[in-house]
Amino acid sequence: MQQSEVTESNDQAALDAEALQQEIAAAGAEEREAVFRAAVRAQAADVLDHTTIDDDSNFLEQGITSLKALELTRNLMSLTDVEIPLVAIIEHPTPRDLAAYINEAYAAERG
Repeated sequence: MQQSEVTESNDQAALDAEALQQEIAAAGAEEREAVFRAAVRAQAADVLDHTTIDDDSNFLEQGITSLKALELTRNLMSLTDVEIPLVAIIEHPTPRDLAAYINEAYAAERG
């Protein structure tokens, strides 16, 4: 990958994160959880090299490794601006469960 492609990729990721964070901030609690669910599904599909992941897909059953769990956690923290411990992937093993956790953490962080 050339330097300009890397810069474009980083710029696009920053724009995506900013747009997602604005969408999250404007949403009510139920809408916000749906936004988080979509983000979790998209990031999990990307990390696990799947075309799609549904809300009830178990990350472990889908083949997540510790490195991929770390990547998923970092990607989601970057996109959502919510602190997510690595253990959250194990404790909340589906996109539905993880999104609910992230939604609660978001509400707690923003009081």
